[in-house]
Amino acid sequence: MKLSNVLYRQHVGFMFKKHWAVQGRRVPIDTSIEAKLKAKGIPVEDALEFVKEKPEPRERIEIIGKYEQVKPLDENHPDYKERPCLTLKNTSVLLEGISQAQVLTKSIIAEDKLPQRIEEMAELSAPKAVHEGVKKAILSANVFDCEQKKLPKIKDAERPAFNFPRILGISDRRKNEILTNKLLQLVEKSNDAEVTQNKYVVNDAECHSVFDKDGDLIKFQDVSGILVTSNKPMKHELNENDIPFIEIPDLYPVKHTVTLPPEHFYSENSKYPLRPSVSKKHPHTTWLHFNRTEVGNLYETPVTPTQILGRSLTHAFTVASAYAKQLHGEDVKDLPEPIHINCIQTDGQRFHFGVFELNTLNVDGTDGTKNVWYCKNDVKLYDSSRYLSGMPVLENYNPKVYGYINAFYNC
Repeated sequence: MKLSNVLYRQHVGFMFKKHWAVQGRRVPIDTSIEAKLKAKGIPVEDALEFVKEKPEPRERIEIIGKYEQVKPLDENHPDYKERPCLTLKNTSVLLEGISQAQVLTKSIIAEDKLPQRIEEMAELSAPKAVHEGVKKAILSANVFDCEQKKLPKIKDAERPAFNFPRILGISDRRKNEILTNKLLQLVEKSNDAEVTQNKYVVNDAECHSVFDKDGDLIKFQDVSGILVTSNKPMKHELNENDIPFIEIPDLYPVKHTVTLPPEHFYSENSKYPLRPSVSKKHPHTTWLHFNRTEVGNLYETPVTPTQILGRSLTHAFTVASAYAKQLHGEDVKDLPEPIHINCIQTDGQRFHFGVFELNTLNVDGTDGTKNVWYCKNDVKLYDSSRYLSGMPVLENYNPKVYGYINAFYNC
């Protein structure tokens, strides 16, 4: 009979069956170890009898491993506090958006207004090669990257039960990381070495700020996608005489702590990502990524534009206040000198630019010293970046965005 593939598979299957049949009838070999152990007075216990449950409790053996065991979240936990702390995390937004952020941070807003020096530097023209590099960075983040992950499900309002085919592509987190890092790299390459050597660039820098607001303990937890620090504090010359500020609004009947869930396990100390001994520790510019797949409302409703703007203000306040508390202590209120920080928030297409001036950490009420927020919102970098008829296409590139980023880096 010819040894075909079918016959070969039959013989292999028969061999495995016989092999398992033989191995299943194996008899353990008597090594006489039990008799030798008994002769030396070492007790021997049957393994099957040992694993049976006994009425008397056995002493628990603490096994030393690579990680410590997680302590249960109860009243004996070292971070447990009886007083609740209302926490805003980097994956959540405020219900009332920018208005609620104003009340929480006690800030007035200069809308669509940035410091004069930044506006002047943003108007300076950059070489054509730089803008070509920005276009390549946009295509690299949105088209050329090789990441293939399941993107969010497509929903049709007219057919909510219809299941569209799942699409594989580049996640929004990956797009933002590639684009912002490449833009910052282009800015550094186009500047002198003296400017770049005086700065540090830190990725995924985590900041915590704990403060009291009208009897409530509030904590802001935020993460900077990119944090640029410098060897000296940044200062802006702000002329506040001719600027129409948006004053702190009244949220009644909504309370300013709405959608801030209480937590009983927390640390009462603020956290700044760089140690005081670091020479280039002063915050300069913080980049905030808005990833729609990660950031959402507490009630699972779509994030609104005003909530995105409020996220920029609370983020700048978190970094500036954490640095101020490291500088002056946890109990500081009115600062001897204001702290300035630049903030850039982006979803990969739209950019929000802001300059925050921290004057006080006494955020009770609306009277007295206030913090100031200058912002220019919703500046579009491009309209579309995709494949069109098999060709990578970038539509309506806006060179002004690079001008503002370069101005922020050099101010």
